[in-house]
Amino acid sequence: MKKILLSMLFISSLSTVFASSVYIDGNVGVNTGSNDAAVGVDAGYMFSRYLGLEAGITGSNSSTIWDGAVKGVLPLGLVDIYGKLGMGFVNNGGYTGSGLLYGGGVAFPIAPMFQLKVEDYAVSGNGNPNFLMFGAQFSF
Repeated sequence: MKKILLSMLFISSLSTVFASSVYIDGNVGVNTGSNDAAVGVDAGYMFSRYLGLEAGITGSNSSTIWDGAVKGVLPLGLVDIYGKLGMGFVNNGGYTGSGLLYGGGVAFPIAPMFQLKVEDYAVSGNGNPNFLMFGAQFSF
């Protein structure tokens, strides 16, 4: 009986650490290089509270980024601090290319499945855009 109880306790503790979820988010902000208004949409899958994969598109009048990234999260209770690192594919007027996508942000959990967030991310390379965005994320 003790083994069964210990096994159930162990499995339940793992489920809180390794809980997975799918999420979508929408963002509005600015392309800091051209001061154009920008909008973006992302979808992702969190393998645990700390690590996930994300893909999205962000666009403004002057450029568009398609991206895929690994997302690392440090949950601190009142806020979650996160960073992302991956690849970005840029269409910047007549220029099309790719580069390293990097960025980070702060998320404010409002409800168990809803967060507000502020993030900054860019794609490496000369002339590639940098976006400062505000958004909302819904997990399900």
